Amino acid sequence: MERIERMARRSRYSADRLLTALLAVALLLAGCSSSGSHPKDSAGGSCPYTFALITHGDNGNFWSVVYKGAKDAAKDTGCKLSETYGSQQQGQAEPDDSAENAQIQDAINAKVNGIIVSDHAPSVMNATLAAAADAGIPVVLVNAGCDDADIAAAKAITCVGQPEQLAGKQAGARFAKENASNVLCVVHQAGQNLLDRCDGIAQGLGVGAKCGTGDAPAAGPACTELILSTPNAASNPQQAIGQVSAYLQSHPGVNAVMTLNNAIGQALVVTKPATVKIATFDLSQDVQNDLQASPPTMDFAVDQQQYLQGYLPVQFLYVYNKHEGNAVGGGTTVASGPKLVDSGNVKSVAAAIAAGDD
Repeated sequence: MERIERMARRSRYSADRLLTALLAVALLLAGCSSSGSHPKDSAGGSCPYTFALITHGDNGNFWSVVYKGAKDAAKDTGCKLSETYGSQQQGQAEPDDSAENAQIQDAINAKVNGIIVSDHAPSVMNATLAAAADAGIPVVLVNAGCDDADIAAAKAITCVGQPEQLAGKQAGARFAKENASNVLCVVHQAGQNLLDRCDGIAQGLGVGAKCGTGDAPAAGPACTELILSTPNAASNPQQAIGQVSAYLQSHPGVNAVMTLNNAIGQALVVTKPATVKIATFDLSQDVQNDLQASPPTMDFAVDQQQYLQGYLPVQFLYVYNKHEGNAVGGGTTVASGPKLVDSGNVKSVAAAIAAGDD
């Protein structure tokens, strides 16, 4: 009798365990089914806010990554981007600052819930951006305008971007460490942010606050600017590097070149003198290949992680609108870079490049 009772207890215990397991599986399946059939309940959710994204850029290798970041953030939050464009069209020599300023005014007139904008020409745009803030539309600067004075003048919450002089300073210090201190800084289009990069190189080399102009000296340390005369040089790198190559031939003391655009930098590695190191701003698949060549044909690249320049402003404006004006940045820049990438660490960014996120 006792044996029968023990067997019965075991049977009930096993049945209870089986029932518990079956219930757990059922709950898990129900949870998976629920999340799969109701995507709006996820973190993305539905968002009542519309944000305008306005830049001075085109849709090339760099800016397409910025736009991808913004679109991904809009998808994650459920918010809407009313515009995703730049004032510069492919093949156009320079950004159209007046057109960008008009786009800002259009966004104000549309009464969007936030403006994400590259403050490419502060003297043109800051008054319009301040008017947006006065109208109750929060502003986040991106890529250009990442200067405390411009952020304040535009009445923006913050700027997401790369502190340009800091990036240049790190590049200059890297060149100095490699004894490649007679640096030519190649400027492909107008823009104070590009000149700030060159000035930072001079600071990193320890030769003053400004990168020089004119003829490069016979020996460094020195930083010399070369302003390219090729219209829309970034889209015509093969034409642009002719000017750089001619300069290097007539100034044999230059032993390092920093290009501010990766298309020009990547094209230059083919024609450069063997004694000259090439570095560039911004990554691409071609730059990755140059860094991974054996031996590397590119010394290093400055990664400003522009995906974050698109992604973070959407998130910042979402939080600002949804949560009682909570803001980040404190009126200064939220840095998305710089990060120096070379043959030793390029693998760490390879996945982002392949995904179009860098």
